[in-house]
Amino acid sequence: MSNNQEKSITFRQWWREHNDDYRAILFDIDGTLVAGTQTLPGANDLLIQLRGMNFPFCLLTNDGNHSICEKSRIMLDAGLKVNQQEIVSCSMALTEFVEKNNYSDSLFFVMGSLGKPCFAELAGLRVCRDVRKIKDCRGVIVGEGFYDWHSNINAVFNFLAQHPERPLITPNPDSYWPNGKDGEFGIGAGGKTRFICTILEERGVNIKPIYLGKPYRAIYEYAVHRLKKRFDLESIDYSEILMLGDSLKSDVRGANWLGMTSCLVLTGITTAELADKATNEFKPDLTFANLR
Repeated sequence: MSNNQEKSITFRQWWREHNDDYRAILFDIDGTLVAGTQTLPGANDLLIQLRGMNFPFCLLTNDGNHSICEKSRIMLDAGLKVNQQEIVSCSMALTEFVEKNNYSDSLFFVMGSLGKPCFAELAGLRVCRDVRKIKDCRGVIVGEGFYDWHSNINAVFNFLAQHPERPLITPNPDSYWPNGKDGEFGIGAGGKTRFICTILEERGVNIKPIYLGKPYRAIYEYAVHRLKKRFDLESIDYSEILMLGDSLKSDVRGANWLGMTSCLVLTGITTAELADKATNEFKPDLTFANLR
């Protein structure tokens, strides 16, 4: 079946004939399962079906500003009931980063919010948000939400100029995100990070940020780790996993980088025209009109 033919069918129609070919599914949330304050058609029935089959799946999000408790409530308000253990946020990958790098109980400066409860604290870090005390920190984490960008960006710029060896961690690599009913956008953590790095580069300081969310490896590794634990899987190869999402840049590219089967659903930010033009790492293996 060609990709063009797949666009005329739904994911569930295709899934009926191919569910034996895979061992797990990773879902994007916004634009794939929900859109704003509404559950997308077919999402609830599909998740109910997978739970009934005891088929391994989890929901991935680059929303690092809401705890999984907050995110599950947001989705419930949109009409989609999910268990908290089914959600993997980009900020949850902080846990493995802290463990691998022996940062437990270290003080990190956090720009903005990382959910309630705070993902950084759940990962075993001590959090500083006082720009006057940034010099005592071992690194920086770029969060989201409302905060004083001017004082934070200036403080982080000067801190990294003096300590370029200290990590700049950005759970959400997105440059922007939908932020209004009339098509407005908000500037994401990834955009702020790259702004700081661009200015540092002009000063001759080269910083390589550590991104945790899609399309980067950390969130996928953490999600697979959670799947193994939740569903008692001894092992699973990336080639046995479907990644279903609405973004060529994050969902499709991330899956392609890791060797998963990348599935694009045309219910979010990507149109059929954009999907047709996608090439190389941005080209989905499969494209579907919607979930139904």
